[in-house]
Amino acid sequence: MSVIDTPESATQHDSETVFASVPALRSPTKVASFVERVLVELRHEPVAARYVTDLDRAGATTIWCQVEHTPLDVDAEYVQIRDDPRLGVDIEPCSQATVRERLCQCLDHDRTGRVDVRPLAGVSMGDG
Repeated sequence: MSVIDTPESATQHDSETVFASVPALRSPTKVASFVERVLVELRHEPVAARYVTDLDRAGATTIWCQVEHTPLDVDAEYVQIRDDPRLGVDIEPCSQATVRERLCQCLDHDRTGRVDVRPLAGVSMGDG
C-alpha cells in the first residue's frame, strides 16, 4: 500500500501482507497517517511492522511488534528487532511512542524505505 492507498486495496495484491508502503512522494501528514494505521494493526492483531531499505546494502531489516505476541520475556509493550547480517540480531524493548517516532523517522528520511505489516507468524527476518 502506498502512503495514500487503503489497507483493503493493498491486500488484493499480496495475501502475505496486511498492508505496506512503497517509495512515493511523502508528506509529513501522509507519513503520520500511515504510521497511525500501522499502530492500530500492531495494537489489535498479531502482526509485525517490517522496515526494509535499499540504502543498507548489507540487507538489515527491522521489525516492531507487541511483546505479547512473541516468546520474549521483556517488560515493555512493544519490541524492536533489528537483524543485521554484519552485526547480528538486536532486540530492544520500546513503547508505542517510540515505535511511532521510529517509523515516522524511517519514512520521513528514507525515500527508498518500505514498511509493510505482515502476520507475525509469517515474518522471517531474511525475506524480502
